[in-house]
Amino acid sequence: MQEEGLDRVVSVVAQRSDSVTVVAIDGHSAAGKSTFATQLAERVPAAVVAGDDFYRVMDEDERAALSPAEGAARYYDWERMRDEALVPLGERQPAVFHPYDWEANDLADAIVTIAPNALVIVEGLFVSRPELVHLVDIAVLVTADVRTRERRQTNRADASKEWLARWDAAERWYFERVRQPSSFDVVASGSASR
Repeated sequence: MQEEGLDRVVSVVAQRSDSVTVVAIDGHSAAGKSTFATQLAERVPAAVVAGDDFYRVMDEDERAALSPAEGAARYYDWERMRDEALVPLGERQPAVFHPYDWEANDLADAIVTIAPNALVIVEGLFVSRPELVHLVDIAVLVTADVRTRERRQTNRADASKEWLARWDAAERWYFERVRQPSSFDVVASGSASR
């Protein structure tokens, strides 16, 4: 992980101690977003929201038929993440929600409660989307080279090659047309070995 990017975010957060600060950590899959979020939370106490908890419940055939633009817009239920996590935490209230159950393709019966904190970290692909920008104070893009990301994806072995190709197309569309790298406040490298 590029220490410079982490130090910069910590510095900006320290300057905003009078209000809730929301840091959105975005990037391609397997770029190192979760690692960056963990490292930030180890340096500054934070409420951490995992974007994966807000994957959208959807029929698998419908999901497979989405274009890259539709996938970038609909793979994650950003409206639910906004309403159930970001808005309450921004108001210093707890976030209470049912996370997505990846095995059942449904919302889990269990309830997640995230206590409020002066720092809120939301990490995951598409979490700095334009519809959420008014709730985000610092947008961080975590990058990693394609080979590193592909190696990490292969090691996870949680998706087929066909799905990864569709997923990658949606990611590319998002970062080329919706949220270009130059629009982020901080760009950090996630290429360090994990």
